[in-house]
Amino acid sequence: MQYKSLQVVLKEKFIGHDAKNLGALDDALNRMASQGWSLVTMTTTLAGDRGIGGGDRTVFTLVFAK
Repeated sequence: MQYKSLQVVLKEKFIGHDAKNLGALDDALNRMASQGWSLVTMTTTLAGDRGIGGGDRTVFTLVFAK
């Protein structure tokens, strides 16, 4: 069995709570599934951003098996 990990970072809007690039998570999951990989587990980490543009980041770590 083979394993592969992948990280996807979702950026929250500066004002509001909706992720700007939620489609990036869908794209990653669908791309891996089309290559025969199955999602084994997923973790999330929240990271604040106080820089210009603001908004928080959610880091998804995905682990796939084949």
